[in-house]
Amino acid sequence: MTGKIRTVMGDIDPKTNGITDTHDHLIRTGGIEVREHKDFLMDSVEAGAAEFNDYLEAGGKTMVCMDPIGAGRNVPKMLEIAKQFKGKGNIIMTTGFHKARFYDTRNSFLATVPVDEVVKMTVAEIEEGMDIHSYNGPVVKRVKAKAGIIKAATGYDGIHPFELKSLEVAAKTSMQTGCPILVHTQLGTSGFEVSEILQGHGVSPDRIAISHINKNPSKRYWKKVMDTGVFLSIDGPDRVKYFPDEVQAENIKWLVDQGYQKQMMLAMDAGRTYYHKHYSELRGGHKSLGIPYLLTRFVPLLREIGVPEDAIEDILVNNPRKWLTFIDKK
Repeated sequence: MTGKIRTVMGDIDPKTNGITDTHDHLIRTGGIEVREHKDFLMDSVEAGAAEFNDYLEAGGKTMVCMDPIGAGRNVPKMLEIAKQFKGKGNIIMTTGFHKARFYDTRNSFLATVPVDEVVKMTVAEIEEGMDIHSYNGPVVKRVKAKAGIIKAATGYDGIHPFELKSLEVAAKTSMQTGCPILVHTQLGTSGFEVSEILQGHGVSPDRIAISHINKNPSKRYWKKVMDTGVFLSIDGPDRVKYFPDEVQAENIKWLVDQGYQKQMMLAMDAGRTYYHKHYSELRGGHKSLGIPYLLTRFVPLLREIGVPEDAIEDILVNNPRKWLTFIDKK
């Protein structure tokens, strides 16, 4: 596995990753999110493929899709999209789990099955192939497509025991496979603690990316988390309901000036239909700027405020390459 990035269409040479969106969504067909709000239902192969095509036309090359086991992952539909773009763009899919609120924390298999047995299940998705049913029942049928990232997640301002277990699963899976980890942190909380927990289990910091840290706009907090050696996956521009793009851009510029350009990455995290141009058209006809906004509007803003080109190249290409490349098993 060493020296390869694992996409659903097969392993690729890391030198070919190109511009990489490190956390996004094209298909989500179930789970508690979908039950709670219709905007989370993203079940159209046609709309998902059109959005991915727009991203490629804007200059993107690789997208990490972060829908995990039991939280909307649909392997068959994602493979339909990936096959349309074989040789043109790369899609990486995840194994692992979301935050506790999205599961039955007493009766789901992660809750009841011992850690090492769950690890066997996630390792198999990376080394043998993903379960076409995403482990939603007793029947397991693997496809050739393999997961290339492990997800874990924490809730708001605290870590549930269920989430501590998922972090341990992620750590042990990574240690066995060399696969990278991305952790959802609710509103950017617990990023420092997540880094400590994973590294406490023996995970190298360059295997770890902390997501959604940008929803806590304290640049010094971002720095504190990166001082543990991990990457930040900075996502969600075009979300003025949280903060203007300029807040994130200025934070990135400040951190580049402080010497942290080797630890930051970018993502759109378009996890609702109204963040997508084509789902928006499909569901009601309103206009959305879509996933390409990351490259067509936010990256130009970074240039406008003075982020140098070598830092932008690191953030978009080189840092994701390092993080996504499988390392030797320990």
